[in-house]
Amino acid sequence: MRVNLLKGPLGDVETPLLAVAVFADEGARGDDFAQLDGLVGGRLSALADEEGFKAEPGKVLLVHEAGGKARRCLLVGAGKRGDLAASELRKLVATAADEANARKLGSFAFAVPGGLDAGEAVRFGATGAILGGYRYMRWQTRDLEPATVEEVTLVVDADAKALAGVVARVEAACGGVMLARDLVNGPPAEVTPRRLAAEAEAIAKESGLELTVYDEKQIVEMGMNLFDAVAKGSAEPARLIHLTYRPDGATEATPGVALVGKGITFDAGGYNIKPTGAMEDMKIDMAGAAAVLGAMSAVAAWKPGYVVHGFVPTCENLVSSTAYKPGDVYKARNGKTVEIMNTDAEGRLILADTLTFASEQPGVQRIVDLATLTGACMIALGPHTAGLMGNDDAFRDKVGAAAERAGEDVWALPLPKKLKAQLKSPIADMKNIGERWGGALTAGIFLSEFVGEATWAHLDIAGPASADKPEPSVARGGTGFGVLTLLELLDGEV
Repeated sequence: MRVNLLKGPLGDVETPLLAVAVFADEGARGDDFAQLDGLVGGRLSALADEEGFKAEPGKVLLVHEAGGKARRCLLVGAGKRGDLAASELRKLVATAADEANARKLGSFAFAVPGGLDAGEAVRFGATGAILGGYRYMRWQTRDLEPATVEEVTLVVDADAKALAGVVARVEAACGGVMLARDLVNGPPAEVTPRRLAAEAEAIAKESGLELTVYDEKQIVEMGMNLFDAVAKGSAEPARLIHLTYRPDGATEATPGVALVGKGITFDAGGYNIKPTGAMEDMKIDMAGAAAVLGAMSAVAAWKPGYVVHGFVPTCENLVSSTAYKPGDVYKARNGKTVEIMNTDAEGRLILADTLTFASEQPGVQRIVDLATLTGACMIALGPHTAGLMGNDDAFRDKVGAAAERAGEDVWALPLPKKLKAQLKSPIADMKNIGERWGGALTAGIFLSEFVGEATWAHLDIAGPASADKPEPSVARGGTGFGVLTLLELLDGEV
């Protein structure tokens, strides 16, 4: 998808489809609408009234008389003018992209409404255009219609050349989101730990990042016994992936941020096996890993001024004669012993050893992990919102602010000290699971025991990692949730 920027009157925009945001305010549908309406002698207004078009968000009206050089005009409902934020342009432009694809058009244009910050408007508009065209069709053999739009022009009332850098960053970020979506959507027989390692190798080569991949023997030698406990039930060998971005002139004293993504490429639950209805979608249990790989694929284009580490612990959680069992006890990399009370609470185990390893890296002061960790978080927050926890309120809030800028929904949750008692074990330092209540919180409390002295935030993305129904800019399946939040976080003073 190519994104072009153009400054000029709408009547001069040559395109098969020109989309404009239309507002529901009485007597004021918007300047862009008024400009086009004037070109056709008021017939747009008459047609909108005749069709009962109320400009409700998400509603559209296609008009085959656009005026000027555009062949068609698409009126896109935007609600009340005062409610429009730049972030809403992601949905509006994605809606226009859906309409253009439905009509098998190769391109379209969208008039960015005035009164918004130009850079923010272009950022969200370009994101909507690119992600709105995403389709995962690799395994389809029947006649399905692929996306046809290859080019979008955003018409802006600003210096288009000055905004070109914004578009370049958006293209890199959306590339990361689509990589994450592809990985989550891929079948588990294909998207294995070794495949994730191969993706990391491709990212490192293309972006100039450093890469170290540790195999199953090295994982044991590194004292990552919790990680190995989960991995040893599968014939597919585990991998620990470590990508590193270093800005020019970086030294060991340069501050660093570590991103850690859970990479269970298929989760059967182990001996606490998942029932039918709960296992079929468990290829998505590596969505945290996919988000980290997606973010690392774009980080060189965003050029943060500090070192960024991307860690992906990845393995399968299966049932076999070598699989770990309830009642087993293992020593973590940081020396703490853990009694296994549920083999389906495996994600926190591979994360625990990796969080410890991340905290040991020179210069690392901040850690963010992403994981499809608990169904309890989905019960609490629903399918669209990630739970956000951490050991430092200021950093947790900074991650939350980055998510808001990215247009991704998160909600802060506490880590109550009283709940730590649920993790007490009579024979080890702790258990890997608490009682029934507060499962998302006890999982976060468990992870907090393994971050050393680092400031840490945890995103439980069990809900928003995949979508059951398509929405503007979000196709059914893997969403790539978290990639944009991580990049927004890295773009600031972490």
